[in-house]
Amino acid sequence: MAVEEPEIDAGSAHNSPGDIHIENASLIPRSETALNIEPNGMTRPQAFNLYTSHLLSTWNIRTYEFAAIIFTAAAYPDTLIAAAIRGVVRTLASICFSSMAGRWVDQSPNRLKTLLRTISANRLAVIGASMLWFFVVEPLNGLPEGAKFGPSLGDLSSKFILKGAMFGLILLLGILENLSASGNMLSMERDWIVTAASDDGQPYDLTHLNAAMRRIDLICKLIAPILISVIVSATGTRIGVLVVGGMNAMSWGVEVFCAKRVWNRNPRLKATKVVSVQTERGNIVPDLWSRSNSNQMSEGFRRYFQEFKHYFSSQVWPASLALALLHLSALSYGATFITFLLSVGFSLDLITVARAAGSIVEISSTVVTPVGVQYLGKARNHGNFRGESRESEDSETALLEESPDVERRTETGLERLGLWGISWQLLNLVPVMLAIWSLSSGAPDGSMPHLVSRNLGSITSQPLLAFVLFFFLSISRLGLWIYDLTTQQLTQTMTSPSQRSSFTGVENSLISVFELVQHLVAIILHRPEQFKWIALMGWTAVAVSALIYTGWVWRMRGHLVHWERLGKSCECIKIRR
Repeated sequence: MAVEEPEIDAGSAHNSPGDIHIENASLIPRSETALNIEPNGMTRPQAFNLYTSHLLSTWNIRTYEFAAIIFTAAAYPDTLIAAAIRGVVRTLASICFSSMAGRWVDQSPNRLKTLLRTISANRLAVIGASMLWFFVVEPLNGLPEGAKFGPSLGDLSSKFILKGAMFGLILLLGILENLSASGNMLSMERDWIVTAASDDGQPYDLTHLNAAMRRIDLICKLIAPILISVIVSATGTRIGVLVVGGMNAMSWGVEVFCAKRVWNRNPRLKATKVVSVQTERGNIVPDLWSRSNSNQMSEGFRRYFQEFKHYFSSQVWPASLALALLHLSALSYGATFITFLLSVGFSLDLITVARAAGSIVEISSTVVTPVGVQYLGKARNHGNFRGESRESEDSETALLEESPDVERRTETGLERLGLWGISWQLLNLVPVMLAIWSLSSGAPDGSMPHLVSRNLGSITSQPLLAFVLFFFLSISRLGLWIYDLTTQQLTQTMTSPSQRSSFTGVENSLISVFELVQHLVAIILHRPEQFKWIALMGWTAVAVSALIYTGWVWRMRGHLVHWERLGKSCECIKIRR
């Protein structure tokens, strides 16, 4: 059997010794033309179909994500146990299987089949779950018209068992829905758009594609909960279940059609992605399925921990870890924070308006980021490139290397804008912290420090507290999503092409771990007057994230502040005086 020689991508600086091939789809000649192929990167028709497919996928994912919360509350209205079980199951599944989903995306040679399988799996999971939700959402009344003293104990027990069995199947389908949604995101954001994007500086380069895709996600995150709430309130929970299942069924074919149109017209996407093969002491690892069950399990654990090893051996892991650590903070419009606001007297209407305002600020980050990256990347001699100094290179060689210079400017802009973003979030959360401590000033345990209570004694009016709390929390979301977008592109471009999705899979596992810790702390500190400690923990997590990212930027660029330029500015001021 003939063995093909592995092709080495010179741009991949982080391949592990066990990888004998690196993805070479980006090396497709630009001169390749056909009647239905547009070789010059991403075009407007391709972008339109790409956005349409992503819009439908994201809309269905966000819709079911919020609708399942309503359906669970309707099915078990008198307890939080069902919602807690569902949250724990989803979080643990994400911790255990997110890295496996990323490895599957990396190891799949055909990009189109990979994306279509994630779409189909997600649609089948939601449609199947909707069929079960239709019978589960109604409470256990089941009382016949002529019965006056309620159903018998045996009937009630059998119905409870049947309902519990159907809810268990919903949990299993929820795991499939969650993992397929994660795989869809990994395939689209870490494979498709990175491969199909135009060169830096073009209308559809990676920065603009990332911003547009995130804008779609945030708009769906804003509108989907409102629409589902209106439908359920106006028509009932069962009609809401039918609407969710119907939307997934109707959009399925359109998503597949749009994805195929993009794939057919882009030669980079159509090129077969030859996957990396992990080696063990120089020998190719045998097929996992040919081993015994015990060997399969041990090999699965070995690969799981190997992916974490690859994650922490990457050059960009500190920025990714700092992003994951932000999910430890409860200072966002999440369930824990909203529950606290309701408990201290804020109305649901005010919280809804504030949450919508925060979503609008989040969407604005997708407009600010491309402009900020371009502006902050214009600085000349702005430090190292990927941790290596290039000041010693010959000037004529540097002039000839126009493409690396553009790439260097983009990376400089991403690093600088990310630093501005996380700093903006950290500073604007300080007034939020003070407002929360002021709201907790009447806590029965009397644990508020005297200095804080004295300084916040004047902030006693509810309108002023509401303004400080919601205004600064909303504008802090601008910095959060700027940092998220810049870090996403840094991880896209600074990781090996054969490990992009598995890297992000490990990142998603870490995100789930921090979210689980946040939920466990909220269970322990469950009283409203104790939320100030949860808020303090969240602000500390943001501060630690900022320190980690600042240290990474310092190591990559070699500096944080241009002291020589600051000195020249001071000299100019003295001369003018």
